[in-house]
Amino acid sequence: LNNEVEKSPQNKRMPIILMILLSMAIIAAGYFGYCLWHYYQEYQDDQKLYGDLREAVLQATDESEQPELSTEESVSESDTKREQTKKKKEESPFEVDWAALKEINEDIIGWVYFTGLPQISYPILQAEDNAYYVNRTYDLSSDDSKAGSIFMDYRMASDFSSPYSIIYGHNVRDGSMLSDLALLKDQKLYDEEPYFWILTPKGNYRYQIFSIFQCHRSADVFQRSFDCWGEDFSKWQSELKLRNRM
Repeated sequence: LNNEVEKSPQNKRMPIILMILLSMAIIAAGYFGYCLWHYYQEYQDDQKLYGDLREAVLQATDESEQPELSTEESVSESDTKREQTKKKKEESPFEVDWAALKEINEDIIGWVYFTGLPQISYPILQAEDNAYYVNRTYDLSSDDSKAGSIFMDYRMASDFSSPYSIIYGHNVRDGSMLSDLALLKDQKLYDEEPYFWILTPKGNYRYQIFSIFQCHRSADVFQRSFDCWGEDFSKWQSELKLRNRM
C-alpha cells in the first residue's frame, strides 16, 4: 500500500494565496507609508518656504541704535531699564523689506507678528476673492499647498483703514500658520504678552487682544459689515468681549 497521502489541489493553492496576500499587505503598507511621508513632507516644505522668506526680508531692530541715557540724568538704573524695556515692546520688532516682497508678489499688503507667539510671523496677502490664497503659497509656486497663505478678506481696505479687518489662516496640523493662536487661551501667556503687530509699507500697528473665542466660519464675526466707526460698531465690540474665552 502507498502510505503517502497525495496533497489535494486546494492544499497546494494555500501557500500561493498566502504569498499573494502577504505581498499585497507589504505593497499597501509601503504605499500608505509613502503617502504619510509625502503628507508631512508638504508641511515641512511650506515651513521651509516661509522660513527662507523671513531670513530674506526681515531685519531685527538694532538695539544698539536705541538712545542711551547719560550718567547726568536723574533717573535710577532700574527705572531706566524699565523704560527701555517698555519702549522696546512698543516698537516694531523688525524692519520689513517691502520692495523685495512686492517683487515676489504685488498682493502682499502687510505682515502679521505675535510677540507672545513669535512662530506666528507671516506675510498678509489680499486677492479679489477669499478663495484664491486658501491653498496657494505667497510666491505663487504652488496652488495645492495645505498651509496656503495668510490673507485678508477681499472686502476690507488693503491699507487696514476699515473699521475692522478679517485675516484668515489655516489651523494646520503641524502647528504652523495660525494654529497656535489657541495657546492664547492660557491666561498666563496672554498676561505676559497680549499684543500682536500688523506691519505695512505705510506704517506699523500694535494691537491688544481683547477677546478670544471659537466660532464657525459662518458666524457673524465674519459676515458683519460696517461702513464706519459709530454706535453700532462700538456695540458689536462689546458683544465680542462677552464672548471672550480667556
